[in-house]
Amino acid sequence: MADAQADPLRTRLCEEYGCEIPIVAFALTKEVVAAASNAGAIGVLGISPLEPEDAREQIRWIRDQVGDRPFGIDTLLPASFEEGNPEDLEAMIPEEHRDFVDRLQRDNDIPDPKSPVKAVLGADLLQRVRRQLDVIFEERVPIFASGLGSPAVVLERGHEVGTKIWGLIGMPRQARRELEAGVDLLIAQGGDSGGHSGRIGTFSLVPTVTRMAREYDTPILAAGGVTSGEHLAAALALGAAGVWCGTIWQSTHQSDVLPHVKERLIAAQTEDSVQSRASTGKRASMLRSKWTDAWSAPGAPDPLKMPLQGMLVAKIQQAIDDWEVRDFQTVAAGQGVGLISQERSVEQVLADLMDEARAALDRAPLGG
Repeated sequence: MADAQADPLRTRLCEEYGCEIPIVAFALTKEVVAAASNAGAIGVLGISPLEPEDAREQIRWIRDQVGDRPFGIDTLLPASFEEGNPEDLEAMIPEEHRDFVDRLQRDNDIPDPKSPVKAVLGADLLQRVRRQLDVIFEERVPIFASGLGSPAVVLERGHEVGTKIWGLIGMPRQARRELEAGVDLLIAQGGDSGGHSGRIGTFSLVPTVTRMAREYDTPILAAGGVTSGEHLAAALALGAAGVWCGTIWQSTHQSDVLPHVKERLIAAQTEDSVQSRASTGKRASMLRSKWTDAWSAPGAPDPLKMPLQGMLVAKIQQAIDDWEVRDFQTVAAGQGVGLISQERSVEQVLADLMDEARAALDRAPLGG
């Protein structure tokens, strides 16, 4: 690898975190995370669906696989969340919403679930997150990223054990707040990203945040729709030190996503990614389906706040997954999904992204 001055793809992210590629691979599959870190990037595992001890087991597995290479853990720290015991929260769900979901299940001949129902983002979310944080810091994970909400509340605790604290933000005011709190790195996540996201596009958000971050000497990553090397080159031109990608890893060999879901991702076009609050109560980008259509149809009730929406739809979504009701399955995906054309290994995706980025940088002065 050339030195930092000669190689535009060896960025501050590489210098400060010991990676060789300025790409962060976020995934829910530990094998993807380990493969990314071992290939020179930084893998980050999302653990929000996991019980704390399951998360601990996966963290230890990743560490065994990657050794001293950098990796991270991501979970949710929701800022807006209805708190209370499960019984009180259940009582807050309107009958209109229950009737709508029951009718949706009945009219589409969706059987009851085969496995126990558990709302991943349900009433126990905050308690589970607190226990997850205990595990993260007990295991001295190199990087913690907050996928939703501000990580400022755990800065001191993380720094005490040597964990770098990253924050994902979708609004400039959120960026200012986290920069002032002292986060180690910010991910400027545009509204074209998969999963929970805001409304501001990546090309508008990233330069706004990078200019702001210069006052604090804090590195920025660009996220949202990143599925090509051209995106990486553009992110660097906007002032970012690298990119955070999510959607693209679901289609890789190492991903545990079901084969038919990989096929949907590969076949999808940019416009097939839609934003909906129907699954969690928070705005999230996913592939359009009968599920998203039902909640956006005239006469459908407005989705509830988190965690009420997750509690409301837990049973039907469990049934949809148990019985593989494919037209209704939720598949998180950003707008960059249209550029995914085949199933590849994590290593090949990273190599392709770097080759494409170099080609884009080589032709950039000519506008080619």
